[in-house]
Amino acid sequence: MDERKRNVIIYGVPEASEEKLPEKVESILQEINEKPVVKDCCRIGVKKSDAVRPIKFTLSSTDIVSQVLRKSHLLRTKDGFRKVYLSQDRIKEERAAYKLAREKKKTEKTQYKYPSDTEDEVLLLVSRKPT
Repeated sequence: MDERKRNVIIYGVPEASEEKLPEKVESILQEINEKPVVKDCCRIGVKKSDAVRPIKFTLSSTDIVSQVLRKSHLLRTKDGFRKVYLSQDRIKEERAAYKLAREKKKTEKTQYKYPSDTEDEVLLLVSRKPT
């Protein structure tokens, strides 16, 4: 389980027939101004013609993994990397729970209606003293 904490998964990187994964991973990490030493790197899953397999790579420590994941949101602002996402390496049950929580949060956002800035709609906050 401790080995998994040093792994990072990259989603959304297209596959090439003669690809050099360590170079691809390093170029992605350079986009977020990180230059850690990548220890191991491979595609995971079964190769299919209609799906892009994620890339799993290992770093030297969990602190570096945390630092890379904190900066991963910067990829969304870079051309060519908008659909590339970095994530922790999770077991199947953790991935399912995380996906469920993400979907729940998304539905809560769409159900909440933000008040407009017009004078007709005023939001009042009332505080009560404890009894």
